Amino acid sequence: MLKKLPYLYIALLISAFVFAQDYPFSLPADMEATINITSSSTEVYNNLLLGTNTHNFRTTTEKDLINKLKPITIRFPHGLWSNWYDWRRDVSRLFGTESFQYEQGVNKTIRTKTVDKLANINVFDNLDIKVGIEGLTSLNTTRKSETGRGFDMMWTFNMSADGTDFNNGCPETIARYDDLIARGFEVKAVEMGNENFYPGQRSSIIPNTEDYIARAKAMSAALKIKDPNIKVSVPLLRRDNWANPNWNQDLTEDLSYFDAVTVHTYVGSDPDDAASSNEAYGTALIARYYLGNSIYNYAHKVAPNKPIWLTEWGVKSGGPNAVSALGMADCYIFMSENQDVFERANWFSVNGKLNSHYVWETYISPSGVERPRIKYPLEKTLFGSAYEIIRLALENTTLIESDVQVPNLVDGVKAVNARVVAKDGKTSIFVVNLSNQNVQFNVNIDGAVYTDTVEHKAISFSTMDEERTMGIDVNPLTLISNTNGNITLPKFSINIIELSNASLSTSKIVKQNEVSIYPNPNQGSFNVKLSHGENVLYRIYSINGVEIQKGNFVSSKEIHHNQTGIYILQLEGSQGISTHKIVVN
Repeated sequence: MLKKLPYLYIALLISAFVFAQDYPFSLPADMEATINITSSSTEVYNNLLLGTNTHNFRTTTEKDLINKLKPITIRFPHGLWSNWYDWRRDVSRLFGTESFQYEQGVNKTIRTKTVDKLANINVFDNLDIKVGIEGLTSLNTTRKSETGRGFDMMWTFNMSADGTDFNNGCPETIARYDDLIARGFEVKAVEMGNENFYPGQRSSIIPNTEDYIARAKAMSAALKIKDPNIKVSVPLLRRDNWANPNWNQDLTEDLSYFDAVTVHTYVGSDPDDAASSNEAYGTALIARYYLGNSIYNYAHKVAPNKPIWLTEWGVKSGGPNAVSALGMADCYIFMSENQDVFERANWFSVNGKLNSHYVWETYISPSGVERPRIKYPLEKTLFGSAYEIIRLALENTTLIESDVQVPNLVDGVKAVNARVVAKDGKTSIFVVNLSNQNVQFNVNIDGAVYTDTVEHKAISFSTMDEERTMGIDVNPLTLISNTNGNITLPKFSINIIELSNASLSTSKIVKQNEVSIYPNPNQGSFNVKLSHGENVLYRIYSINGVEIQKGNFVSSKEIHHNQTGIYILQLEGSQGISTHKIVVN
């Protein structure tokens, strides 16, 4: 379970804010960290935590970028614009009137609100600027032909499209669902609106909380008639809100009409309210603290048993600098430690602002106006480099239980955090050193000190504000050492440490050449054969870590699973555990 972190002392925060260039935490000199690995306890990593927000699917250049990214999840559409999405025209346009009255606060004071970004919405509508469903359809069709399965899609539905009659069966919602299915998409995860707790992201059609709830209940019921397995989420606040302070409580008074809650958390500079933004380096270094509390102190108080869809999130401290990348990486570790809480997460964003993976530039439009765009040839920001390392470290892995003994930055946030993973017959440790000193890193496996060969790669920084760009195909990791025993984590570093000869007492990883799987890809039936004859437990997981089949066999077995998609096969026997990707066409 997600643990509530203790009180963060004001003095530490003040030092972080005022002395931004100084390391804001007090740590002992010559610090050491020890990781204790318990190899008998494992779980499959949920790849959906590696999701991102991507957009622009129209031009050849944009499509090439999406294909290069190979995104885990595509959220369409996203941001404020999804609340005004007209799927029939593939544009954003106004639904309802430009201004409307709503009830503000616990006293329900009548206020007048103009729709947020109205001028932009009107431009998109008048110029018929497409959001990109046609391009996304072609990308999805190509992906299905190549891998047997389309993109994992995270759909955000317009809560105003069905009008003011909340008992009409939601005809526009259902028509949009039918259109997506006809296009070949999978519709399994639906967000009911984007940040509708802000009045400016509602409309004259759903001006108040009770109107939103009525429409959400109707939409959920209508979608589940089409497919009972569809999951729907409602957006909950991550912080106090003056306009609708009871939004979270009101939406969760009835827990039956939604399956998950959507939360958007930005640590550091806050895109929603510049007046409350904070660019202190200390904030980014303890980003997991703020991410955790944005869930624990809000969504989990009213819906503790509903999974979290973190469909917009980011860490920023003045730009894509060292502490932003370190805090980002540590948050991924934090989410992997709380997979019972986090079901999905989408970094914002890859090929757009806020915390973009790519370098942007300014150009002069034909009308003489300065406009931003992604710079070509593509260059990665530190967000992009960190994400590349994180995905390399965690995607398609089995997590092995471990605990790091090291001093804290503050209560509840360690100076060094790590996850042990198994993949393709190899055991590695993904480590983030948040401290300003080199740290000796000791490894214990089931109580025994590991002194064998390690391959240690890292990206490290000399200062907290360091920014670094690199070409799209440049490896962000540098080889630190390839030797026996001693491991030293560079200060301010993200590390992957491969334990070349790890002996895991009950989970010795099966070498890749000991397992044969054929055919793969397949059409619903495949064979698994081991080079040694023994009883093996097998489990098949969906790409997001849900167990869907298990059983036992001796030496070999023909396994049947007819639903198309990408799956993870986990094998466990006396020789250990291994994981393998299975593609069913």
